[in-house]
Amino acid sequence: MTTPEVSIILVSYNTSSYIRRALESLFRETQLTSIEVIVVDNASNDDSVAMIRQFFPQVTLIESGANLGFAGGVQLGAKQAVGKYLLLLNPDTVIINAAVDRLLHFAKLQPANGIWSGVTLNNDMSLNTQHAWSKPTLHDLLYSALGLSKLFSKTCVFNNANYGCWKRDTVKEVDIVSGCFFLTTRELWDKLGGLDASFFMYAEEADYCLRAKALGYQPIVTPDARIIHHGGVSHSHFSGKQIKLLKGKVELVNRHVTAWQRPAYKALLYLYVLNKFALHTLLKPRSAQRREWQIIFAQRADWLQGYR
Repeated sequence: MTTPEVSIILVSYNTSSYIRRALESLFRETQLTSIEVIVVDNASNDDSVAMIRQFFPQVTLIESGANLGFAGGVQLGAKQAVGKYLLLLNPDTVIINAAVDRLLHFAKLQPANGIWSGVTLNNDMSLNTQHAWSKPTLHDLLYSALGLSKLFSKTCVFNNANYGCWKRDTVKEVDIVSGCFFLTTRELWDKLGGLDASFFMYAEEADYCLRAKALGYQPIVTPDARIIHHGGVSHSHFSGKQIKLLKGKVELVNRHVTAWQRPAYKALLYLYVLNKFALHTLLKPRSAQRREWQIIFAQRADWLQGYR
């Protein structure tokens, strides 16, 4: 057998119906690229493992035996991968219009970048802008805490963190791309040691991108490779997802912001949560959203430490 060009790694945790659709679309839409597909199951308690064994015998299935998080699961899968490229793909995605073939073609045209991604869409095919970000700055965190980045989401003054003025119709070099559709070379992966598994979930791809940038690599996005991404399907509670997001952001600050600036960055993340809790308390005092933000605010001493 010839060595596959791309090793595609999916990490699953109770995502049976989603990952089935992801795998079906992956095999249907990928015709020009030699691939191996590796699924790492993080001790799901649904029928994910049985379903994959029944319907996708061509997939290499790894049962981790425990919930290792996204980064830990990817690291486990990468140990068995043999492709020249590694593609991280979320189980809640759908491949459309030969997106993997298109992304690999783009990578070969831009080999120096080292990290490549495409554009994500919502289930109704509308644009989902949560796939590329700039490195966090104090200005960006302040605008987010004050709600200005959401109010002026289509500007690059107040929403530069999400490249608000970029219409996703042109190729663009960015600081960070999402791990939901994340192509990199095996050579760079090994040079960086892969994802840092101490990021249990969220911001691990940001850490990888920023470490790669420090070595001269520049993540880049092509609008020609587009996928559908649902997002957050392994979380049953809003507060649980947000706490992990905040831990990831704080850990990113711990790793990539100079020591004297870190208190200011963390203070703005604290202000963001405080404002969300206060606003929902004022406008929706009995709502489920208010209770979720109360949980997040109550656990601030935990997430302000980052991942430990």
